[in-house]
Amino acid sequence: MKYINNAGLELEVVSRVGKQCVVVFTKSGSTRKANIDNIKAGKVKDLYSPSRYGIGYDGEFIKVPYWRRAKDLWSNMIKRCYFEGDNKGYFGKAIVDPRWHCFGNFLADIKELPGFKDWVNKKGMELDKDKISKSKVYSKHTCQFLTTFENRHIQGDYRVGKTYCKETRSWVTSKI
Repeated sequence: MKYINNAGLELEVVSRVGKQCVVVFTKSGSTRKANIDNIKAGKVKDLYSPSRYGIGYDGEFIKVPYWRRAKDLWSNMIKRCYFEGDNKGYFGKAIVDPRWHCFGNFLADIKELPGFKDWVNKKGMELDKDKISKSKVYSKHTCQFLTTFENRHIQGDYRVGKTYCKETRSWVTSKI
């Protein structure tokens, strides 16, 4: 049987045991388990349908202690790149790696970024995409966490004869 959720997306119940069902979303092809009462009420969300600025989607993830902070960080990153009215001015100038369009992937990847432990401990860290490589792409290969000072006051300051060291998060003399 087919249903429409509150977001206007079509889903179909493919199996049912009592009130527990497995549904498949027509557009994305994703599946999930859901209660028939929630299905009928339109409350079952497609975790793989873009819900953030037409590009970002939740995906599946395990709720770690910092997941809400990470979700805000991810949502703001998507907004900076894909919402024309964002005041940061990145729209059309920076993009998010397609892997990170999925919050679940973003959450899994950020724990490997330099500065992550400081960010988790709430020490005034910000996500930066271009401190090292002047990248215009937010990805697990280009991002790191920097202090607010490093991110704001050294922005674009690729000092002559100096290299920024990710590990120590400081400028060091370049070897020529």
